[in-house]
Amino acid sequence: MQTKPTRLEMLRRLLEANGLELGTSDDDVQRLNDWFYAHVEADPEHPGRLLPEWYSVVHDVALFLGDVMIERHPNLRWEFFTWGKTSVAYQRHVIMGFSTEDPKFRTNINIDRTVATYAHRIIEHRGSIPVYGTVEVRGIPIDVDALAAHHRGRYIETDAFRRWLQNAARRA
Repeated sequence: MQTKPTRLEMLRRLLEANGLELGTSDDDVQRLNDWFYAHVEADPEHPGRLLPEWYSVVHDVALFLGDVMIERHPNLRWEFFTWGKTSVAYQRHVIMGFSTEDPKFRTNINIDRTVATYAHRIIEHRGSIPVYGTVEVRGIPIDVDALAAHHRGRYIETDAFRRWLQNAARRA
């Protein structure tokens, strides 16, 4: 979080170099989504992974979207998630402060993970698919690739960023 201002400035410069202005209106967020969708790149040497520099862009976009959520709903905040070591959000910065929040059940948006998942779904849709092979669990062979293939081919939304902001608004 200490580098957030620098990271957001880098994102602003990257978008500016691509003819886009970084803004917080719904239309600006949609333009960011359109650019991201069109430009995110797979690593040709590692199917199913992004080019290394895209992991940085993913993180920067997540910081920006998180800040937009907070700007629109001041009760929201960035927080370092420290509850439940088995949670995928554990020890990550997430958006907290939702009205449905209960101390026993921490409601959050792990926006960094959400943007990364979206990027991986985009490159997978374009054909960058990892190969895992077969694993054995308790003596039973499991074809990981066949299981993964079952979940491929779903529609990929082209307005995900705006939709996430709308979902945050409903929960705030």
